[in-house]
Amino acid sequence: MLEKGRLGTRALATLTFMMVVGDMMMIYPSVITSYAKQNAWICALIGVPIGMLLMAMFLKLGKAYPDKNLIAISRSILGFWPGTLVGCFYLYFFVIGASTHTREVGDFMTTQLFQYTPIRVIILLFVIAVSWGVYNGIETMGRSSELLMPVGVVFILVLCFCLVPKIDTSNIKPLMDTDVVSIAQGILVSVIYPVGETIPILMLLPYTSSQEHRNRDLIMAAGLGNLLLASLVTIAILVLGAFLTQHNIYASFILMQKISIGDFFQRIEALMASVWLISTYFKAMVYLYAFTIGIAELFKLKRYVFLILPSSMLVFAFANLVAPGVTFIIITVVPYWVDWDTTVGILLPGILLLIHVIKARVNHIKLRS
Repeated sequence: MLEKGRLGTRALATLTFMMVVGDMMMIYPSVITSYAKQNAWICALIGVPIGMLLMAMFLKLGKAYPDKNLIAISRSILGFWPGTLVGCFYLYFFVIGASTHTREVGDFMTTQLFQYTPIRVIILLFVIAVSWGVYNGIETMGRSSELLMPVGVVFILVLCFCLVPKIDTSNIKPLMDTDVVSIAQGILVSVIYPVGETIPILMLLPYTSSQEHRNRDLIMAAGLGNLLLASLVTIAILVLGAFLTQHNIYASFILMQKISIGDFFQRIEALMASVWLISTYFKAMVYLYAFTIGIAELFKLKRYVFLILPSSMLVFAFANLVAPGVTFIIITVVPYWVDWDTTVGILLPGILLLIHVIKARVNHIKLRS
């Protein structure tokens, strides 16, 4: 196999959690509120169980082909050439996903913390860190996520608890005043952004030790990550209101700036930025890993390590080209990214699973006859 390392169930679950939270920790409240307004917290909560069902669908597809990653699964179900076409589509999604997450880091750092630092410097440093993680292998990625995941959870909980005194319940009124279409769009965003973007997990499953309760742990990790994001959305609306949450792309960062307890515990937004960088780092690393190992699978290579350097250079180039600035991403990229995520995270996996089920039943009927 391409990957000699093995992930344990706990390591894969923490990676799943970090991917669900990922870059969403900072931008999720703004995106979902732009659709559902003050009812975004309801959509976020509804999306938690639906997202767990979506993760269950991913795992069911992976369980049908336990020794194959997503590229090989596509070829097995659709045939060589159609499966290769679908595989290339996913590889393009992986490399653009890694590049976009890298660009998000660059935009955030240069607009909020290091205004006088060239964005290419930030992007280069981030790409070097991501590629180094991929070079060290899947086991290192998993163990690092186990160490750093509690840090992210603790700081998000601290954020929520410290802002309780600033809550204004009038910000969520009037309830259910948004039209049905906007509510449906908000629910779709609450499912497809956090959980739909974990589709690279299917590139990791073949290299995971088959332990008891693996599927249950991964589904729970996806649910807990989505629930944590729903908490962020709720506290953002309660403190900032729907209008400010919608029009502040980094709503969580703004929330951290409002924490002030006894004129002592305050101005901790840099810590929040660090936590966001950690979760986004793991998400970008999994995407880059999925791209490199997917290329190796596509061309039937025996090793993937030598692909890391050119893949990283490609990510660096795309990160600089994907958008001219953060405004372009907000206005142009985000509205259409939902459609792309829906295609790669719901439609294509659903079609692959449906075709597999049909083929299995047809073969079963043939055997019986």
